Amino acid sequence: MVSLKFTYRSGQRPLDGFTLKRGVGQGAFGEVYFAISDGGKEVALKLLRGHTDAELRGVSHCLNLKHPNLVHLYDLRTDARGDHWVVMEYVLGESLASVINKHPRGLPAEVVREWFAALARGVAYLHDKGVVHRDLKPANIFIEHGQIKIGDYGLSRRISGSEGGDLSRGVGTPHYMAPEIKNGNYTASIDVYACGVILFEMITGRRPFEGETPMEVMMKHFLDPPDLTPLPPAYRPVVAKALEKDPAKRYATIGELAKAVEEMFAGRQDPAPPAPASAPMAAAGRAIPRAQPRLAVAETVPVEVTDLTVIPTARPVRSVLSLKEWLPSFYPPPSPGPQTTRERLTDLAAGFALTPIITAACTAPWAVFQSQVPWTLLGRVFLLSTVLAWAVMLIGRLPKRSESNPWGRRAIQLGVGLSLGVLAFWLDGWALPSNHANARSQDLILITNHRLTPESFSIAVRYLFYFGLTVALCRWWKMTDRRRKERVRFFPLVAAGFWGTVFLFLWPTESAPMLLGVSVLVIAAVAAQAASPWAGPPVVRARA
Repeated sequence: MVSLKFTYRSGQRPLDGFTLKRGVGQGAFGEVYFAISDGGKEVALKLLRGHTDAELRGVSHCLNLKHPNLVHLYDLRTDARGDHWVVMEYVLGESLASVINKHPRGLPAEVVREWFAALARGVAYLHDKGVVHRDLKPANIFIEHGQIKIGDYGLSRRISGSEGGDLSRGVGTPHYMAPEIKNGNYTASIDVYACGVILFEMITGRRPFEGETPMEVMMKHFLDPPDLTPLPPAYRPVVAKALEKDPAKRYATIGELAKAVEEMFAGRQDPAPPAPASAPMAAAGRAIPRAQPRLAVAETVPVEVTDLTVIPTARPVRSVLSLKEWLPSFYPPPSPGPQTTRERLTDLAAGFALTPIITAACTAPWAVFQSQVPWTLLGRVFLLSTVLAWAVMLIGRLPKRSESNPWGRRAIQLGVGLSLGVLAFWLDGWALPSNHANARSQDLILITNHRLTPESFSIAVRYLFYFGLTVALCRWWKMTDRRRKERVRFFPLVAAGFWGTVFLFLWPTESAPMLLGVSVLVIAAVAAQAASPWAGPPVVRARA
């Protein structure tokens, strides 16, 4: 995980009455800090950056709203430099997005039922107050002790039928953006649509529309029907109506959607185990059966997003508190999370040290069973395989971007392949002479004053094209992914051998045996997988 750079450090007091302790998150509208007031109260302070007017307008709409499922905002303040700050409640916990990422096959049905009902109550309260959120997404929904909180009011505004102007268009997050937003319509229907997307994601672990660019995702929301096949058949009519392109065909209110979701789950739920006859009462008024432990959702990890809060609840918490008892097989052992830069470099160094051992082990059998193979050729195979494995491991350990771009990766791999071709050309003994005494009219004089003959130029170009194309076409990033299914898979070896064989017509056979080309790719594929760190995919076992 890359460390974030904040404007202020721990111990500074940019806002009178509060001492900053640490930065906890950054977003498009500013920075969030954990702070302590002079009276000792823990709060979150949000420093507004850019789009200040829009953020202040959104916060002002929600400043005096109070609901158990909403983040509570205390005040708007201005410091001595004229910067605006939002004083809000602080919570330790996780965002819904983080929880979904840990469960790629979807959350348990009881969790979805409880959490979506709480989400709907918070959204319904906003709509009752005449406010539309406009940016509902899992990253803006927080959980602590099973309690749902909706935050990040930076884009909220008063409900209106239609608003013109570019400032009212294209707001929100593309993956959760209702189609009518392109026309500037901001009614409760856009929050209903976003809740339908969130419901789909909670059940399946994925979003209904994906794409390489935000514009592609938006166009799918505008034009394409959602693929509902990942949903159980009983769930599809409810989600389909929530994701209707026409707002008139959608659920009219979030309450209607919540009622339909409750009926949807009620028709599928297995009977819950009966509660003990004498259930002790919690201090806050919650009835908690003695045999039901609380669901732990990273209660000590601060969220890395914006609005945070802690608030007690007085409503009963039923199945959310007992999931760990009901579904013991659902919770896998803790898996490695995002890595720090130090951990990434440590893994890279270990992989670099292990790679030569693996490539040597793959090359050694030729020396034992094929005595006619020259040692010099085996040495070139070993060196080229090691360098290629190092290169793809280095690319794979770079910090990941939020939007993956396979063509960008392939462009980087093309550069690696071209560099490998230059190294192979040099290892093959092709040196470029610098003397011009024997120069011919066909020779090419480089800017470095070296002489390139037509023969050496032809060999060099074929080396470059062969390794450039084969390295670019292989999906090396899949071989070095920490969350790959298996540490070493057979299919990537077949793919590397396939592309190496397809482009053998480019290989300079008069300069080096074909063994040098295909074997380098296959051995590098073995070494890259075996030497790269492997955490395995998240395990989600079937419900008992």
